[in-house]
Amino acid sequence: MKKHYITSICLLGLLSACLNTTPEFESPWENQNSFAVEYDLRNLVTVDFFAKEGESMGESTLIEASGLARSRKNEGYLWTHQDRGNDNRIFLMDENTGETVAAYKITGMRNRDWEDIEIVTDPQDGMDYLYLGDIGDNAQVYNSYTIYKFLEPEFEPAHRGKVVDLEWEFEEFKFRFPDKSHDTEALMVDPWTGDIFLATKRDFWSMLFVAPYPQPVEEEFTLIHAGNFGFRRALAGTVSDDGLEVLIKNDDQIFYWNRTEGESFLNMMQEVPKEAPYNPVEAQGEAICFGKYGGYYTLSEYSNGITPELFHYKRIK
Repeated sequence: MKKHYITSICLLGLLSACLNTTPEFESPWENQNSFAVEYDLRNLVTVDFFAKEGESMGESTLIEASGLARSRKNEGYLWTHQDRGNDNRIFLMDENTGETVAAYKITGMRNRDWEDIEIVTDPQDGMDYLYLGDIGDNAQVYNSYTIYKFLEPEFEPAHRGKVVDLEWEFEEFKFRFPDKSHDTEALMVDPWTGDIFLATKRDFWSMLFVAPYPQPVEEEFTLIHAGNFGFRRALAGTVSDDGLEVLIKNDDQIFYWNRTEGESFLNMMQEVPKEAPYNPVEAQGEAICFGKYGGYYTLSEYSNGITPELFHYKRIK
C-alpha cells in the first residue's frame, strides 16, 4: 500500500463554525492532513467470518431503495428510503421477510436525492438518532447539501400498511464541499465521536469527507477533505453499533475495515480494507447495514427487470 498526503483545505472556516457553536469543543481535525491510498482490488484478503453467500429474506416492493439502517427502537426491522424522484417517506422493513410494514412522512423534510441513512447514539445526550443524507447529485451541479438528524419513529400496530404523517423535530446540517460539487451515496457516522463521514461516487477515486462533531445547525458549513480511497463508486456505507467495524460497497465489491480500541476512524480508513462476501452481486445495490448479531444486509434498486431482494450475510464466527 502506498500513502500520499495532501494538505486539507477549507479547514479554518469549519473549525471556526464548530468552535463558535460549542466554545469548549477542541477539534481533533486541526492541522490534519488528508490521505491517498492505493491497493490492488483483485488481491484483497477475504474475511472468513461472514457467510459466503447472502440469504434472501424476501422480495421488496420498493423500486429505488437507496439506504439501510437497523432500527433500535423497533426490534426486527430496518429503515430504508428511496432516492431522487420520490417523496419524503422513510420505510420500515421487516428484516426477516423484506416486507415494508409502514411508511412515515416527516413534515418539513425534503427529498431532493436521499442516498443513505445511518443510526447512531449521540455522544452528547445518549439518544439514538437517524441520519438521513440528501447528498446525491448525479450531474454534480448543486452548491449545497443537507443531512437530517432526528429520533427514529416508533412503530405501532395501527401503522401497519399505512403512510403515517409525523410532526417531528429534526436538525438540518447544511454543508458544501471544499473543492466542487460531488455525487455522494455513502454516509457513515462514528459513534465514538459523532463525526459524519461521506464517501463520493463519481470521482476518479472515491473521496472521503468529514463533518466533525458537533455539526453547526444554524449556518451552512464546509466539509473537510479527509482522504482518497483506492476504489471507485462508493454506493453505500455503514458503521457497526460499537464503532469497531465499517463496510463500504460499490457496484461489485464490499470493503471491510475494523479498528482497535483508541484508533481513530480516519486512521482505520487509511488501512488496506479486506473484502467481505457479495454473492449474489445485485443489479443495482445501493444499500447496506450491519445487523444486530454482526452480519449485514444489502438491498438493491429495481433494475433490468430484476425484482430487488433483501439479502442477509450471517456472522458465522
